[in-house]
Amino acid sequence: MDVLKRLKNLSRNGRLALLGAVVLILLLAPVAAFAVDEMRYNGEVARNVTAGDVELGGLGHDDALEALRGYEKALGDAPLVYRIADSTFEISASELGIDIDEEAVLTSAMEKRRGEGFLTRFSDWFGSFDEQIAITIPVSYEPDLLDDLLDEWEQEAINDPAFEGGLIVSGGRVLPEYPKPGEGIDRAAAQNATEQAIQDIDRPSLTLPTLDLTPTLTAADIDTAAARASRIIDSPITLRANDPEIEVEFTASTLAQALVTEVRATEPARVDLSFSRGPISRVLTPLQDQIEQPPRDAEFLIDDEDNVTLRESRRETLLDVDLVVARLFEVADRGGSTGTLPFAFGEEAAFTTEMAEAMGEISRVSQFTTEHSCCEPRVTNIQTMAATVDGAIVPPGEVFDLNAHVGERTRDKGYVPAPQIFEGEIVDAVGGGVSQFATTLFNAMFFGCYEDVEHKAHSRYFSRYPEGREATVSWGGPELIFRNDTDALLIIKTAFTSRSITVKMFGNTGGRECTSGLGDRYAYRDPPVEFEGDDSIPPGTEVQESAGGRGWSIDFFRYIVHDDGTEETQSWTHRYLPTPTIVLKHPCDLEDAPSPCLIAVPDVIGMKQGKATSTLETWSFVVVKETVSVDDEAQDGRVISQSPAAGLGHARGATVTIQIGEFTEEVGDPGADFL
Repeated sequence: MDVLKRLKNLSRNGRLALLGAVVLILLLAPVAAFAVDEMRYNGEVARNVTAGDVELGGLGHDDALEALRGYEKALGDAPLVYRIADSTFEISASELGIDIDEEAVLTSAMEKRRGEGFLTRFSDWFGSFDEQIAITIPVSYEPDLLDDLLDEWEQEAINDPAFEGGLIVSGGRVLPEYPKPGEGIDRAAAQNATEQAIQDIDRPSLTLPTLDLTPTLTAADIDTAAARASRIIDSPITLRANDPEIEVEFTASTLAQALVTEVRATEPARVDLSFSRGPISRVLTPLQDQIEQPPRDAEFLIDDEDNVTLRESRRETLLDVDLVVARLFEVADRGGSTGTLPFAFGEEAAFTTEMAEAMGEISRVSQFTTEHSCCEPRVTNIQTMAATVDGAIVPPGEVFDLNAHVGERTRDKGYVPAPQIFEGEIVDAVGGGVSQFATTLFNAMFFGCYEDVEHKAHSRYFSRYPEGREATVSWGGPELIFRNDTDALLIIKTAFTSRSITVKMFGNTGGRECTSGLGDRYAYRDPPVEFEGDDSIPPGTEVQESAGGRGWSIDFFRYIVHDDGTEETQSWTHRYLPTPTIVLKHPCDLEDAPSPCLIAVPDVIGMKQGKATSTLETWSFVVVKETVSVDDEAQDGRVISQSPAAGLGHARGATVTIQIGEFTEEVGDPGADFL
């Protein structure tokens, strides 16, 4: 009542405004509901859309697709019943290979009630509450499968079936079966009835009419087919392939087992011949590992004359029995005895023929040889390293690191102990002496115009190497690293004799040419004197073992002429250390000699007194002489014993006692003869 009173109290304009608001709300409510529904059904099938017996409304893509697949399975599981004469045959529709295009049906469903423009979509939405949209699902099947079944059923259900003729293969021979007239199923009617029946899950039984049939094939047609079949299986066939290299023989017996004959009652009728997979597969399966090969990269092959040829890449080869069956039948049908064994191809090679050809012509761009004496242990190491590097490939833009490529030098790899420089000293080490190979490789790189990334020359000069333009390596450093700064790959080849090592580089440097230059020696440094202990040198005495040599600095250059005529100069500076003068002295005379420093007492036994005394004094000992009688005249005046004994350590200036033999001739009794 209060509301009515309030309405009565409203002015006329107020009542009109209120009425307008109510009407507006009533109009906007459906629009709001439509907007909510559009958001809700975005990506889903619209309301009240069906396909066949499947309700798709409100389902998203995956759920709708699953529902359609379930419907296809139900169609396939549903039986088909055929009545022919007095016989009944039942199969599941899946035996005919029925199929529906779920994606096409779903696309059509998604488009329903999705018109252009607001008013069209709103109208479709409004009608979706009481109007259902039904989409027809086209169901297909494979007529050939039905034909095969009809062939069987004719023989069972019809007393005098028509026969189109055929061929029998027995004992390696082809025998004709000639056609004859009779009764047969009306194939066109059977196909039409089946096509209609499979559209629904609930299906009536199908009564198939029969006809009096006259074969379309003649006895002459069968004879022609028999002659062709006999020729196909008459003799063995060999299929060959060159890459990978393989040869497979299929015997006449195998061909006979594989031969399939099928009469097609088409227009025109024909006898189809083919090979089945089974017998062919049994021949091929044991050879699968030979046939199936991984992809092979394109490769540049280099002969003894440095000629370069490109071996093409090959994709991964795979056994494909169907391809072989088709090729085998092709060869057999034309009366051949040999053919090409086909493969399927898989993964592509990492480095293809096209990639190789894009690099341009590959040829020798540099070569360098150094010589050495024969048969030294280091020669074994040089040749072992050369063999490891031979054939190395450096892709464009990549670096070649000699140590990384060769690895640590060990006896297991064939390396032997040989001299090498370690911390300025020449010592024996497993794998020593390989710096000659490093120098040879460096020079091949140098004249090949490739980019020097890191190298180090010997700390001391060796005349067998080009001055400045040389390199040394050792496991753990120094390193020899260079970059292939071209657009073509770089191939390193090595060769050696008992007296030389050669490195060749093959690539395409774009026409660059390199020559070398050498500056004058400068910044000479005199050799230092180095003292070394030698127990054979008497104390206080110095013996120069080697005179040493001066060190110096040297600049060497690489002059690069590019294909366009521009020139470039690169320079390196190397400082050779002087070779020290080596002076030998007794260890007790060295600065780091221990205190007290013991000197080995020389062996003077048997020496004359004077020589023994001189010898001991030379070795810084004080001599004490004692005389002792001897019976042997040969010991007269010679040292009979010494103390300390020879070889024992004794302090500088200490005494050494020697006993000198003294021989006294005995004088006999003059009257003894008269006794």
